[in-house]
Amino acid sequence: MEEDDAAREIAAQLVGTSLIRTQWRTHDWVFHFTPRVQLTVECPWRILCDGGVALGGGDHNQPFGLPEPVDGERDSHRLLSQETIETVSIRPGTADLAIGFSGGKTLEVLNMSSGYEGWKFGSQDLLVIALGGGKLAIFGEPPQA
Repeated sequence: MEEDDAAREIAAQLVGTSLIRTQWRTHDWVFHFTPRVQLTVECPWRILCDGGVALGGGDHNQPFGLPEPVDGERDSHRLLSQETIETVSIRPGTADLAIGFSGGKTLEVLNMSSGYEGWKFGSQDLLVIALGGGKLAIFGEPPQA
C-alpha cells in the first residue's frame, strides 16, 4: 500500500468526524477522533489556521509571557473540536501527515527522523505507522465498503 492508498484508508475512517480529545502523555500526544480511532504522535506537530501556525506541540507548557503557560490539550481541542475533517494526505518520501478540517484548519504531523517512528494511526481494523526515513508500515485490513 502506497502513501495515497494509506491516506485514502485513513480518510475513509476520519472524514466527517471531529477531534473529541487531545491527550499529552509525557513522550507523545494522542488525538482521539472516535472512541476507537486515534492518532498517536511522537514527532513535531502543528495546527495551521488563519494563514499561520496557531499551535505547535512544542508550545505545550511554555509561558511565552502569557498569564499562564500554553495548554496544548485544551488549545488543540478549542481549535479543532468544532470543525469536521474533510481531507487526509500523506507526503510521499517523508510520511508527513496532513489532516484538513473545515474552517481552513490543518493538523500537520511532521515525521522528522530517519530512524524513529513518527506517528501511528490506529482503528479497530487498521494500523498505519510512519517509520523513520519516511516509509509506512500498514497492518490489518481496512473496513469494506
